[in-house]
Amino acid sequence: MPFTLTTFDAALQAKLNTASVSLSAQDYLLLTKAVQTAISVSEGVNLLDLKGSANGVASLDGNAQVPANQLINSLPSQASNSGKVLTTNGSTASWTNSPTFTSLELTTIYVGAGALSFNTSAALTSAMAVFNITSAINSYGQLAVHNATASSSTDVIAYANNGTDSDGWIDMGITGATFNSATYGITGPHDGYIFMSAPAGTTGAGNLVIATGDNGTENKIVFAAGGYSSGTTQMEITPDVNVHIEINTPSTSSTTGALTVVGGVGVQGDMNIAGDVSIEGTITFGGAGTTVETANLSVTDPFVFVGTNNQADIVDLAFIGEYASSVSPIATTVNNKALTSNVATLTTSAAHNYLAGDVVTITGVDATFNGVFNIIAVPTATTFTYAKTASNVTSAAVSPTGTATVNARRKFAGVARDASDGVIKAFKDATTKPTSTIDFSEAGLAYADMRVAGLTASSLTVGDVSSTEIGYLDGVTSAIQTQLNAKAPTASPTFTGTVTVPSTITSGSYTYTLPAATATLATTADISSAIAPYAPLLQTVATPTFSSNAYTLQSGDKDKVLLLSNGSTAGTVNIPTGTYSVGTVLTLVQTGSGQITIASSGTLQSQGSKYKLNGQYASAQVIVTATNTFLLIGNLAA
Repeated sequence: MPFTLTTFDAALQAKLNTASVSLSAQDYLLLTKAVQTAISVSEGVNLLDLKGSANGVASLDGNAQVPANQLINSLPSQASNSGKVLTTNGSTASWTNSPTFTSLELTTIYVGAGALSFNTSAALTSAMAVFNITSAINSYGQLAVHNATASSSTDVIAYANNGTDSDGWIDMGITGATFNSATYGITGPHDGYIFMSAPAGTTGAGNLVIATGDNGTENKIVFAAGGYSSGTTQMEITPDVNVHIEINTPSTSSTTGALTVVGGVGVQGDMNIAGDVSIEGTITFGGAGTTVETANLSVTDPFVFVGTNNQADIVDLAFIGEYASSVSPIATTVNNKALTSNVATLTTSAAHNYLAGDVVTITGVDATFNGVFNIIAVPTATTFTYAKTASNVTSAAVSPTGTATVNARRKFAGVARDASDGVIKAFKDATTKPTSTIDFSEAGLAYADMRVAGLTASSLTVGDVSSTEIGYLDGVTSAIQTQLNAKAPTASPTFTGTVTVPSTITSGSYTYTLPAATATLATTADISSAIAPYAPLLQTVATPTFSSNAYTLQSGDKDKVLLLSNGSTAGTVNIPTGTYSVGTVLTLVQTGSGQITIASSGTLQSQGSKYKLNGQYASAQVIVTATNTFLLIGNLAA
């Protein structure tokens, strides 16, 4: 192998530069020392590429020659020893391709063609050994360490500056076929491992760090098991994205599934679960803003308990839902934008009057911020935030300005037991998200409608109808209105069939006792016929109107007292024929100062042929004595 001599005695260097020179023993010692300190080892071959000896002279290269008798020991022949190493046992030198060293101290070892050049081109730092190999396609280069003892392990160990055999090291190895060590009981036969032990008494963290750089296109840490072919990846860690486990093992209990954990699990962010969740223990939710979101919640147990340890009765107990209700558009001007950790913050030029949960439409800002979002927080009167997955955006002015418009507002509805009065209430349209109590006096909050198939209550108030009034319905067996419609009205009732009345009837201060025997009540016609002869006793008063100083009696005027007045002008009252039945009586009274004359186209009879009322307030009666025959009696004048 080639080697380079660097610093020499000047005289020795001059001799070596001569075409042919014999070296003294002192020169040889200088040369030996120089070779020992400057030799480079490459390709794992000869320490000295001696040319052999001829005529008693050992040749180091083509120019430098040393007499063989001046060497400490003569060198064995190089013939048939190409690629071997010259070794000595202290007295005899020999060539071998399997050298054995009890100890060997070298500054740097270079093994393989190109190892030295790789060390230089790669600018390696403090490399003790550099191995370089060019292998076949899809093959590999290896640094092989083998332990033939089945009960032991084979290890590659790196030590810290103060590491010892007991601590301060990192160890990668594999156990043998019968390995069994209580100290390293975590491993069994034929287990591979990486162990790390920090130095005893260290102030360092003692972490085992597995990391990738950022030069690759993905820089993942990939965990695979069960083979080396594709498709055996079990877990991947993607930088700043996720830890992804993909093992299609169903979970049927707390000890089965792709990931099982003995102990607690802490999650500071959101959880999204696509499959079913089965929990054997108790779920406890606490802290401000704790939220459980699910598309559907199914509870196997027959009870859902809320308000545990609410013995003081200071919180409302409720089931509450969230929804959005349309509102008149609330538009504001956006003049600043920012985005940090997937949360967008917009600033408006004036107070926006928005609330957390409002549905806001952003336009005119830019492609990152525009869209429809749910406001998650309102830090100030002129700022609001919403979730937006995108790269961070440094706070910057929006020019030209954009627009934020709220068209829908988040509302809450539910059923709650109000701790203040113990009443269970169904409510709607609350705009403030309830925490421990519901503000039933909040503006806009209203009691919600409810529809049930049946309702049983010991006390019930509906609107202005009291519980006592509702109690009156007890015993009703059919539609109330239908029953009312079947009842006779108090005014002008009509009865059919048999009517049962009480034995006594009281009207005012009069009490009438009916016969004890069952009888048929008279009809209206019967009563009319019965009282017809007494019609004059049942007369009513009417005031007819004169036309052209005359008035003709009407059929409806029978059995009436007619108050006749034509003012101060005389008037005539005509009695028509064919209008009144025999026995009809009409009473006439002159109430005006104008004299009233009675006339008829039929037969009109009067004592002394007197047919005029005898002045104001004079009265007379007309009696129908025969068909179209009328008798006039009273205070009359001719």
